[in-house]
Amino acid sequence: MNDRIDAARRPTSAPLVPGIPGLAWAETRATAVDLAQHGWPVLPGTYQLAKHGAWLGRSGAAGLEPVAALWQLATTTNPEVAMEWWTRRPYSVLLACGAGVDGVEVPAVHGQRALGQLSPARRGPVAVTPFGSWLFFVRSGDEPLRPELAANAHAQLHASGAWLPIPPSARDGLPYRWRVPPSIVGWALPASAEVQRVLVASLSRQPSGAQPSLA
Repeated sequence: MNDRIDAARRPTSAPLVPGIPGLAWAETRATAVDLAQHGWPVLPGTYQLAKHGAWLGRSGAAGLEPVAALWQLATTTNPEVAMEWWTRRPYSVLLACGAGVDGVEVPAVHGQRALGQLSPARRGPVAVTPFGSWLFFVRSGDEPLRPELAANAHAQLHASGAWLPIPPSARDGLPYRWRVPPSIVGWALPASAEVQRVLVASLSRQPSGAQPSLA
């Protein structure tokens, strides 16, 4: 029998999630692979196929969360592994903090003001969440969150034991977005102490009017 005819008659398995838009899935997978290639520990997160749809990827999931129960053991910085995982399903992309990359989260108005005061040499990746806050990505270290930021800016430090969604992951149709993509800064991560110093200094700055960069 002709090999082509024989192959055409063989049963084929249906795609796992036929309804997911191809471009969106490809973007998510490319993001996971790119992050892993640059040493960011990524892990699969639950996902939705429609706005306000059911959360898929983990039984009983009630929101955006890691797929694995012991998610600290289900991370990778291997781009080939990331390619395999995100080819299986259109998982959200989550970052495991504390293993090279941490995140400092502040309200959007504070983040925007501080970003303008960070010198280009000390500017790292920055993401915008769907919920009115910005995430400044920094190198992992032993630097705790400065009390001024916690008290006056409602800031949070996401370090060891925490995970963060990475663009283009979304919640109920609302995506996380890059304000400063990692590629723009050459994947460089500033020290947490440097970023927190600028964030503290910006607390006393007024939103209006240009401010000089802090070198």
